[in-house]
Amino acid sequence: MSLKRDTLYNLIGNGVPLLAAAITIPFLLKTLGAEKFGVLTLIWGLIGYFGLFDFGVGRALTYEVSRRLADENNNSAAAIRRVIKAGLVITTVTGLVGCLIVLFVVAPFSGTWFKLSALTQADAKVAFAITAIGILPTTVTSGLRGALEGFGHFAPSNVTRVILGALMFLVPAAVVMAGKADLYYIATGLVFARLVVCGLAFFLLRHHIDARFDVTSSDIRPLLGFGVWVTISGIVSPLMVFGDRFFISAVIGAHDLAAYAIPQEGLQRLLIIPAALATALLPRMAGMSSSLDLADLYHRNMKRIGVAMFLILVPCALLAKPVLSIWISPAFAASSETIVLVLCLGLWFNSLAQMPMTLLHAVGRPKLAAVSHLIELPLYILMIVGLSKAFGITGAAMAWSLRVVVDFLVFNWFARQALNVSGRGWAARKGAL
Repeated sequence: MSLKRDTLYNLIGNGVPLLAAAITIPFLLKTLGAEKFGVLTLIWGLIGYFGLFDFGVGRALTYEVSRRLADENNNSAAAIRRVIKAGLVITTVTGLVGCLIVLFVVAPFSGTWFKLSALTQADAKVAFAITAIGILPTTVTSGLRGALEGFGHFAPSNVTRVILGALMFLVPAAVVMAGKADLYYIATGLVFARLVVCGLAFFLLRHHIDARFDVTSSDIRPLLGFGVWVTISGIVSPLMVFGDRFFISAVIGAHDLAAYAIPQEGLQRLLIIPAALATALLPRMAGMSSSLDLADLYHRNMKRIGVAMFLILVPCALLAKPVLSIWISPAFAASSETIVLVLCLGLWFNSLAQMPMTLLHAVGRPKLAAVSHLIELPLYILMIVGLSKAFGITGAAMAWSLRVVVDFLVFNWFARQALNVSGRGWAARKGAL
């Protein structure tokens, strides 16, 4: 397996949907209008956020499949098939739960909750009800993709990611161009696209799935134990990345929020670079039997991320003012210049944090990351409020950057503790770290 090749596959898998979004969003906003487009973004958000209802099983399957492949005593095809089927059982159940929540909690009250006009309410309710169906193939596909990555099959895994991510934006555009601007037509197209991609993922794993139901509790238990902590991080981390905007608005008002939110939104997209490398490294790390080899891989790629992101973020910081002046306005650029500098510093540490997070997952300790995030959340909220009151929007950027610096330091300390196991005991103790 080539690390560079797999990282490139992951970059393509995350980058192509962004390109599709950049092309189609202006068209959709213009043709649907602000309110319907707003509902469409909520549909996207629901499908994306309820993807967390795989309960971290996708990540857990990557870990379990790669670990079992490397374990000479537990790498039989039957054992691997059982753990994949266990993942399918879990993602099917959790996907159905997510489906029922959207169908009976979100859809009936969408008009009131989202303050929609009378003309849009009926359309939106039907669209959200249809969207509920898409939660199930979303969670199942996540599990199947995790299994593919556990085998090191990053090319087919990212084929599903590219198709699904691109269709998320291309399907609504195609539906609108066909003269069907109703939201329920768009939702139907999105659900159909997810069913097709789920079927493709099944096809790609067809040799590792059979019809026998021979799953045992010993196959399900490790997936749930690993996955629930990944899910907690997956819920709390986005709250700290994007939820801060609600607190900033409450402290200093929404009128100044754009100077913070636009640079943050743009810079956050750069995280697909270290995330692509980290995703490619996870099955390799999980399959290693030597702590010395693991430590070498960890430190080499930490340096690789640090150098690459430094070379990217320095030009971003230097060119931010002229680019923002042209794209938006000189006044906006002047108000955002300091914010961009502070966020670039924080993003560099945030990029580095991908490595210790990946190592903790690779040695079966996602709990450490999840507990850290749970402790950080209330402290971060206090920090946002205090620094925003003291320094305005720049204080909010300082709070975000300070949090990700602490995040990196804590995760890196945990990772070093995990690496402090050497000799023959490593393979036996890795799962119990």
